[in-house]
Amino acid sequence: MNAWNRFWFTRADVLPQAATRVGLGLILLFFMLGTAPNWHRFYAADGILSLGEAGLETGRSDNFWCVMAWTDNVLPIEFWWWIGFVLTLLFTVGYQTRWATIGLFIFQSSLIHRNTYIVNGEELVVRMILFYGCFAPGGERLSIDAWQRAKQSLQLVDPRPVLPLVWSWRLMQINFIAIYSISLPYKFAQDLDWLNGDALHWTIASDMWWTRGWMSWITLEFNGLFRKLMTWGTVLVEGLFPILVCFQKTRVPIVLALITMHVGIALTIPGVTLFTLSMVAGAVMFLPKQFLEQVTHPLRLVKT
Repeated sequence: MNAWNRFWFTRADVLPQAATRVGLGLILLFFMLGTAPNWHRFYAADGILSLGEAGLETGRSDNFWCVMAWTDNVLPIEFWWWIGFVLTLLFTVGYQTRWATIGLFIFQSSLIHRNTYIVNGEELVVRMILFYGCFAPGGERLSIDAWQRAKQSLQLVDPRPVLPLVWSWRLMQINFIAIYSISLPYKFAQDLDWLNGDALHWTIASDMWWTRGWMSWITLEFNGLFRKLMTWGTVLVEGLFPILVCFQKTRVPIVLALITMHVGIALTIPGVTLFTLSMVAGAVMFLPKQFLEQVTHPLRLVKT
């Protein structure tokens, strides 16, 4: 029982969770700016694929859970881009963080239900983190909220802050671990090339993920040895992460290995850049506070 209570109901500095919030916010800002020119095409009711099309598979688009559908023919779809951009900005800088997170969760969920045909992995990862973030103290560090609370605490008799409970943070971590625990066996069942070491060759060489089509040389070097090392290295890191991240001595090395793997994927398979970088942001939540303080010391707004 003591171990259970320590795991769920201990109090701790939430710097790792705040770092995840900032990283995710920067990714979402890039997403919002990148989709702005084609926002109408992607999300308007009469965009690339009209939601009124008779042959549309209606099960793929559930308008009831999309706030944008409630305002069709009332507000232009560009109005919702500005709402999303403001919420994302507030979330990133940590101003009114709780409400910004709730609003951003509703907004991102609406995008998924608005046009499920363009949903990729990053939207689902972002939605998961934002859902738990609605209950998490993500604004306690690296935020304008924390800076304002620090100014107010100077007027108190006992300015020492009360550290928040970590239960919401733990739920987020468990869900993140489950992604790898489920995806790796699925890879083996779906494609035997993950076992023989050729899987990443077909991914990197595919025009679906790399439109310029000149990166396949990487997987052909050294008579294919490099692609096998890349494929088996991915399998090794993803397989070990759910186990080694649970132990203090191996936590930092396996998290850094996971981050390195995903950064490498972002460089060699640009078609999944936002997804793999969202996994980098999620992995940061496992890093110890002491490690992150050394890395982020020049950037910290306030220590609470």
